[in-house]
Amino acid sequence: MIQRIRIFGDSILKGVIYDKSSNQYSILKNPPINGLSQTYGLDIHNSSMFGSTISKGIKLLQRAIDRGLSCEIVLVEFGGNDCDFPWADIAQNPTGEFSPNTPLAVFSSTLQKMVETLKAKKILPVLMTLPPIVSMRYLNHICRDGLNKEAILTYLQGDAQKIARFQELYSLKIKSIAKETKTALIDVRSAFLQRHDFGSLICEDGIHPNHEGHLLIASSLGEYLGQRSS
Repeated sequence: MIQRIRIFGDSILKGVIYDKSSNQYSILKNPPINGLSQTYGLDIHNSSMFGSTISKGIKLLQRAIDRGLSCEIVLVEFGGNDCDFPWADIAQNPTGEFSPNTPLAVFSSTLQKMVETLKAKKILPVLMTLPPIVSMRYLNHICRDGLNKEAILTYLQGDAQKIARFQELYSLKIKSIAKETKTALIDVRSAFLQRHDFGSLICEDGIHPNHEGHLLIASSLGEYLGQRSS
């Protein structure tokens, strides 16, 4: 019987949104995912952190285990910060070679280790795919304070959509690891992409779901919980 869920993730499941008018990030006052506690009678403890990569996530998970992690399910959501690049450096040297915050191979092996660690502790891991990026919106956002957009586009060989396609690699890797390890998966990416207007579910920064996007994420998680309880 599921009574307690722990969440390890980044700003997406933290409920962070971006307000263009104030040019600031904030956390939703009532994140829709929190409402699932009442709907399903669950204790949901959210350990997600703004800016977190999977390398930090696995350290937080191990620390929680060392302290006696007590729950039936751990929801794991990383990748958005892992796939990001040092855009300020790229703007200064668009012909250089750069790596993402977490190379895909490291991301893959770390996520697999998290799954294995949880299963060894008899805790059910649940993975989540990544909401899609709106590339040009994101590019405009990172250049809003003066980064050289043309230089970044030079690095991207004139194709801003490479940002979204590279992020998709991480989401696809999450999906493949879930399949390979027979781990539950909440495919929020497909839920977003099934909407022809999915861009309307993403903040002006191009990467964070807005309130409507968070409603869709909560709905996807609720669908999974409903299947588990039926």
